[in-house]
Amino acid sequence: MSGRIAALSLLLSLIAVSGRAEELFTADSKTLGSSKMDIVITEIERRPRVSVLDIKINNVGSSVGSSFFLLCSIRKLGLLRGGYHHIVKLEQFPKRNQMTVAFLERQDENISSFGPEFAKLPSGTDAVDLEPFAEICGVQK
Repeated sequence: MSGRIAALSLLLSLIAVSGRAEELFTADSKTLGSSKMDIVITEIERRPRVSVLDIKINNVGSSVGSSFFLLCSIRKLGLLRGGYHHIVKLEQFPKRNQMTVAFLERQDENISSFGPEFAKLPSGTDAVDLEPFAEICGVQK
């Protein structure tokens, strides 16, 4: 009887572990030590190869620094999600201060199957290759 209980306990713990949602991504510019820039990027929804990001800008700092923080954060998320270097982004979607990002295996990948919001994009929409920014992003801690 105790063997059955142990087996059942093990099975239940495996189900509990496998059923946990993946932890969503967050990036906070304050961790970089900048006193001027205050931007927090929070992944609020995760679908297969698509993330919806909420972008809270409390203080932009420099426009170049803010742009690179956003770009490098999305690059890091792509790497964490499976080593993706190419993205298509929908800014201000699904609403203001949000961005929907599709992670592509190839720059020319067809994105129409990623969701209805991507199916609306014109064919041949240019994907952004984040790999050329690897060196700059590597400088950010």
